[in-house]
Amino acid sequence: MKLYKTTIVIWSEFDPGAEGLELEDLARDATSGESYCSKVKYETVQEAEADPDWDGTDFFGSCYEPEE
Repeated sequence: MKLYKTTIVIWSEFDPGAEGLELEDLARDATSGESYCSKVKYETVQEAEADPDWDGTDFFGSCYEPEE
């Protein structure tokens, strides 16, 4: 399955998880200067299942769950 992958790195002086921020809030902060976006990378992934970031979902899960 061919998909398009975007990797974004946003730096902030606060813990976005503790603040309960959503992805759009972080993007808005980076755009307005409250936070800093140091990286945006777009790539085509021909085999999403082989990508280390792919979690096998069908796009109906939450991406806001903490990593273990």
